[in-house]
Amino acid sequence: MPPYNKLIFERNDTVTTITLNRPKVHNALDREISNELNAAVREVRDDRECRVLILRGAGDTFCAGDDIKEFNEWRGDESYWQVRKYQETVQIIEDLTPVTICAVSGVCTGGGLELTLVTDFVIATDDSRWGMPEIDWDITPGWGGTSRLARYVGRRLAKEINLIGALFNGQRAKEYGLVNRVVTSTEELNKQVAALTEVMLAKHPLTTRRTKFILDKGADLHISGALAFEIPIMPYARGSKGLKDFTSAQGRANRRELSKNFWQD
Repeated sequence: MPPYNKLIFERNDTVTTITLNRPKVHNALDREISNELNAAVREVRDDRECRVLILRGAGDTFCAGDDIKEFNEWRGDESYWQVRKYQETVQIIEDLTPVTICAVSGVCTGGGLELTLVTDFVIATDDSRWGMPEIDWDITPGWGGTSRLARYVGRRLAKEINLIGALFNGQRAKEYGLVNRVVTSTEELNKQVAALTEVMLAKHPLTTRRTKFILDKGADLHISGALAFEIPIMPYARGSKGLKDFTSAQGRANRRELSKNFWQD
């Protein structure tokens, strides 16, 4: 494991948590933390035992995006290579095998919002602050704030968010389709992340992996191509080592009981 100075990397059995750790500046992404995040998600990608990745920020805030103070230090084509590094990082996250959960409180703007667009689930506090303010810094989004955002919320709303640059709260983010669940406190945020992690770990790991894959890849295809991904394939070999509990009738019954009314209040 490489040394991390500006993020916290925690592995607990099959669950890994990456915490951006610059709370005094709302976990803004300077070059050092950006490089560390790239290394960290590569580590998750190569960990075949990891089943859930949780991405969060330290200090009751998520991420304010790029550290704009660094912009004056960039020379030549450094901005090009830095943006390419950002794009590589979020693409790795989007393609990860583990289920990814983003826990959002406080500031979630610019690159922070773009990070949420590549995770599977997003849970946010109602007073979290979202937006794409790049336009007022005379820069354009570099890793999904126009492209991925438009795919989530539609072209017209993506233009509103990017061209006006206004901030909106977690409840509005949910209305826009950017958030799965809104909570009222950081304590409740942690509880909901833990509860969702429990549900995900109860699923058959290979079935979960395939379902996530066909959802992600099919979403960008013509419907006929997307349907080809849905052709049933036996997701596991009977008697696979370590998977017996998932394939038993009791195992299926237990996880169904855990899931059937989840987030239905």
